[in-house]
Amino acid sequence: MMIAGSTLTLLLMVAAHSPASADADNRPRHEQDMERQRIRDDVERGVTKSLATLRQIVLARVAGQIVSTKPDREDDRLIYEFRILRDDNRMIEVEVDAASGDILEIENE
Repeated sequence: MMIAGSTLTLLLMVAAHSPASADADNRPRHEQDMERQRIRDDVERGVTKSLATLRQIVLARVAGQIVSTKPDREDDRLIYEFRILRDDNRMIEVEVDAASGDILEIENE
């Protein structure tokens, strides 16, 4: 299977700017580990929706392929940013509240 040059270039650019590992985050590793554990605990307690559920919510609203997912905290509220590559090769960014599953913002739609 051959990928068109512009699509391949776009995918490589996304991969280069996506955190491939915890080291891509600027915080010390122990803080990153603590944040991941906090997210797991919140999912287990039902305070936060699982990443699988949030992915389903996002893909029900925006068709395409999720190429990266990044958690962030805003005022102690967990927000996920999904980057989605649409079939027309446009990159869409979707921010979702992890507790409610509400889509907060869609950029480049």
